Amino acid sequence: MTNPQPPQYRQILISAGLAVLALAAGFGVSHGLTLLKQPPVLREPVERVYNVEVFDVENLTLREIVRALGTSEAEREVVLSAQVAGEITELHPHLKVGSKVHAVNPDDTRQPGNLLVRIDSTSYEARVAQGQTQLAEDRAELKRIQQDEENLDRLHATIAADFEDSKREYEKTQLLRKQGINTDSDLRRSQMDLRQHEKIMVQSRNDKDLLPVRRELIQRRIESHEAALKLAEIELQRTSIRPPFDGIVSAVQVEVGQYVRVGEPIATITDQKLVEVPLSVTLDDYAKLLPDVMERQYPVAELAENEGAPPRWKGHVIRMSPKADEHTRTAMVFVQVDNSQQTSPLLPGTFVQARIEGPILKQVKVVPRDAVLDGKAFVETNGVIEQRSVKIARTLHSFAVIESGLEAGERLVLTNLDVVFGGAKVRTSATRNLAEELGKQRSRSARVIEPTGK
Repeated sequence: MTNPQPPQYRQILISAGLAVLALAAGFGVSHGLTLLKQPPVLREPVERVYNVEVFDVENLTLREIVRALGTSEAEREVVLSAQVAGEITELHPHLKVGSKVHAVNPDDTRQPGNLLVRIDSTSYEARVAQGQTQLAEDRAELKRIQQDEENLDRLHATIAADFEDSKREYEKTQLLRKQGINTDSDLRRSQMDLRQHEKIMVQSRNDKDLLPVRRELIQRRIESHEAALKLAEIELQRTSIRPPFDGIVSAVQVEVGQYVRVGEPIATITDQKLVEVPLSVTLDDYAKLLPDVMERQYPVAELAENEGAPPRWKGHVIRMSPKADEHTRTAMVFVQVDNSQQTSPLLPGTFVQARIEGPILKQVKVVPRDAVLDGKAFVETNGVIEQRSVKIARTLHSFAVIESGLEAGERLVLTNLDVVFGGAKVRTSATRNLAEELGKQRSRSARVIEPTGK
């Protein structure tokens, strides 16, 4: 009789059998997949062609444009202030902001100009009258001196005649005394009478000698009173305020009945005919404009409201500051705009963007600056890339002026510069030129003034 297997032994046998069955199944599946596998298909390698945009290199003559920002100012603007104190008694009925006013016409006294403001003139009229009275008194005194001189001349002639008579009488008495005909008392009386006439004659001469001094004193007094009268008349004239030039009222600071003191503002008059725009430019741009200004060939400046707007006003750079700002390293240039020659006037206080005609660059090769990396550039010829060493003479904002390495008629690669290489094949998707690139700028850095020269 056979002994039964223990339960643990039976379990081990079952597990071993299952493992053998799984191994056999895996081997069968792997063998089946191996039988289904096909050999790889071999393909011919394809050469990659890059799509690029190119730029036509040309020899062009350009006018460089200097750009700057500034705020326009009236070339002539005056704040009329009170030059005398007093109460405002009259205002011009059209003394309002925006009204036109006219100055005195020196060639036509029939056009005295607009009376803008009148200040109470009562006290100033009294001063003028007082000065006129003083002058009248001085002139009367001067006439009196002249009359005194004539009277003294007549009196002096009489005194001189009396003196001569007294002198002859004394000489006669003296002669008679020597002859013993008269007494010493008669001689002394005659002598005293002679001395009295001599004293009167000396006094007459002294009075006459004082007349020029008195006349000079009165003359100086007349000059002083004339000066005082002139000042009083000037102050009286200043009670009537008129514009110094034709213009437009831009501010009014007074009302009728207001008391003003000397120096207080009355109104502001602005002349819009000529407007000036101070512009701050770099020292490099300053050096570009200076030669023409010094030769009185004033550069044209086109002005617009902002960088992207078309030019609305035209002026000229008429002067330049002789000093640079030590903090900003810039210098000031001044553009003058004649509003009489503009379609619409340039108002003072307008913020403008200026485009000034700079120097001429003759027959230069100008390309986008981004197309030259570390002195290297890619040139496309018949669909093949060639790498070149390029030397830049100077930059022109987003463009570069080429000194060497590129020739007119060649095509400079603009795009995919990070993947193309020397010998790579390319396909041109677009061709651009300098005129197109300048036209895309919001504010042009240059403009073409002569056609292509290759």
